[in-house]
Amino acid sequence: MKKLLTLLLLFSVCTISIAQNKWMNLPNKGFYKGSWTQDSIYRVEDVYFSDTNTGYAVSIFGRLLKTTNGCDSWSVKNDTLNANTVAPFSSIEFLDGGQYGIVGSLGAKGTVLRTTDSGKTWVNIDTLIHDSSRTMKRNICGLAHYGDIFYGVGHWGSDTGRFYKSVDKGASWTLTYVDTSVIRNLVDVVFTSADTGFITGAYKNWSAVAKTTDGGATWRRVFVDSTIGGRIWKIQVMGNYMFGSIEPRFFKDTVCMIRSEDYGNTWKIIAAGTIRSTVGAAVGTQGIGFATPAKGWLGGYYRGIFETVDSGKTWTYLNFGYQVNRMFVIDSSHIFAGGVLAYKYGHSVQYDNISNAIAKRQVLNEMKVSPNPARDNVRIEINLQMGTNVLLEVFNVDSRKTYRIVNNYYEKGMHIFNWDCSSVPAGNYVVWFDNNEIPQAKKLVVGK
Repeated sequence: MKKLLTLLLLFSVCTISIAQNKWMNLPNKGFYKGSWTQDSIYRVEDVYFSDTNTGYAVSIFGRLLKTTNGCDSWSVKNDTLNANTVAPFSSIEFLDGGQYGIVGSLGAKGTVLRTTDSGKTWVNIDTLIHDSSRTMKRNICGLAHYGDIFYGVGHWGSDTGRFYKSVDKGASWTLTYVDTSVIRNLVDVVFTSADTGFITGAYKNWSAVAKTTDGGATWRRVFVDSTIGGRIWKIQVMGNYMFGSIEPRFFKDTVCMIRSEDYGNTWKIIAAGTIRSTVGAAVGTQGIGFATPAKGWLGGYYRGIFETVDSGKTWTYLNFGYQVNRMFVIDSSHIFAGGVLAYKYGHSVQYDNISNAIAKRQVLNEMKVSPNPARDNVRIEINLQMGTNVLLEVFNVDSRKTYRIVNNYYEKGMHIFNWDCSSVPAGNYVVWFDNNEIPQAKKLVVGK
């Protein structure tokens, strides 16, 4: 999460003037490697702005970028692309006006970076964060702060919910395992005081939010929904209003969010519309951002965004943007966002060759399922273009029963998994492949 007024929409970083109502491209240099090609795009996972000019963006491919002129240009501050092991950065947060910062990642062991000089230099602090688990160490999906305290959670696919906390600006850390009977698969976090905070994720296979009033020592679930399933992805706080995006897992094409008007104690689900999946990717909403309690946007693993100006009563689909993930609101006139490349809410719309081609971009990690229909055994081939956490499950669409195949970290390359379906009921299923980039879903018929 970001501070109290945060999170909003679209690709890699943008300023937005609420008086305007159209999106336009920003300079994209720095968000792709060398000469631009459709497969060289860096998906921006998180953004943070300390003021209207100074901001950062982190990439799933291990790139950390900085702007000092409100998105007009970007410089690379840290790049692991040429290292032996890419650190897929996933989250970034600052405190003290931008002097102290933390970057989290989703690598094999997790990489955590810290700056104490406003981003001029970054130091790896892995050894400061102890984790007794042998796998998925220090995988931090979401970061937040309140005062001098950093908070972190992760990760989206972990069956154990990890809650990280530093009370000395990132110099030392404690790790607490959240009770999995309350919530797990943690994605995002926000604190409204030093003791009161919220984390998002899932309970079983259902989207969920949990709340703490003792600084993270204990948590209680304040929202859960089994009709759509999945996870609550991003969360935003605006006074007594709170907003969360739903990343569904039951192969729904519904774009949904949750909203609270009483400081996160009670929530309701709001549907924005429907959109079809492309290139085998799963449909899911990730990015959410509200400029005011009435005006906000939703976006996810698809082209375009949904806009409301009446608190979600009605929505308009805008054919602009792609793979909306993180959104960041400074105030109602300055809104930034992260996803793929850079965009700005301004006077006019300008579609260039890059933004148009992004809509046709293939997902990096390919999955093939055969035979289909199947009777006894299903072969699942996954070609990973980079190391990633892999959560592979099969859902029975009719009964919503889940069959776990694997949940682990795998390096780049081809991986083959087999699922014995000889004893499961005939019917309609979905093979769900979650990873650090974009989840994929394949429909599967099991016959007898």
